[in-house]
Amino acid sequence: MEVHGTGARGARVRRAGATRGVGALTALAALGALAGGGCTLSERAGPGGELLAALGEVRYESPPPTGLTFVDAARANELRAEDPERFAFVEALGTPLLNLRDLPAERYGLDPDRAETTVTVDFAAPFGQWDGDFDAAEIREALAADGFTERETDAGPVWVNHDRGLGLMVEDDRIRWGDEQLDPSRTEAVGEPLAEQEVYRDLASCLGTVYRADFVQAAEGAEVPVYAVGHRAEAADDTSTVLCAVTEDEATAEAALERLREEIEEGQTRYAGAEAAPLEAEGGSPGVRVTVPDRPEQRPGRLLARDTDLTDALRAL
Repeated sequence: MEVHGTGARGARVRRAGATRGVGALTALAALGALAGGGCTLSERAGPGGELLAALGEVRYESPPPTGLTFVDAARANELRAEDPERFAFVEALGTPLLNLRDLPAERYGLDPDRAETTVTVDFAAPFGQWDGDFDAAEIREALAADGFTERETDAGPVWVNHDRGLGLMVEDDRIRWGDEQLDPSRTEAVGEPLAEQEVYRDLASCLGTVYRADFVQAAEGAEVPVYAVGHRAEAADDTSTVLCAVTEDEATAEAALERLREEIEEGQTRYAGAEAAPLEAEGGSPGVRVTVPDRPEQRPGRLLARDTDLTDALRAL
């Protein structure tokens, strides 16, 4: 599974109507729950707490979303400004919408430089939210000029383009996007926040302070039900990736640890300096953790898109 960009398969934002699309919308005001809070993620969270705060905003019924990408856009933009080539993998801030080939130049107001945090949920029918500083009036004007029409919902007006299969809700501090059935008021109070799941709390704790985190939910019954890849940057030239995984039991955790150490040994050049250890989680979930430093010539994001032996080893258990 290619996870880079939460949809770097070249995926388009698809129309709803299929069962999976409707399920995604059930989780959507997952992000709609944000509307009731009146403040952005960064305002709610303390230093390094943005990731856990984001998980607290994503509600779902069952099953959990296939994946989730969180980006501390403010930090990611700082890194891109220092070295745009090295940090190109966060240019779209985890938002597949920005990868559409026929995307207008104005990007519907989704300007990476104006975002503070972004959250993208699901792989098959992605939807998400940007928090930041936007000009809602200007964006709505651009949407109307591009063929979007306004539809009223209990949460406020949603701009819809059926030909493109897109829906956006625009405010000065928040843009929510999804398919044309986007209705943030539908499920604001439905479902359980991911942050209330012990495994997600443990994974967030394992990742620590990151400027990007990708969570991947496996199929039901998998030995590794969910894992996460987090990116850290002490500086633009001092970066590392943290891979954290929760397993079904301690025996599986030990098997995973052995497999990961074998992969690190076989890929000594790619994974030089990597360390694998048991997951030490406050909630006590069994699992593993791998920290992989990057050399200057190794671009962040490689564990998601190129050097996938470690994540492949987890999925093969």
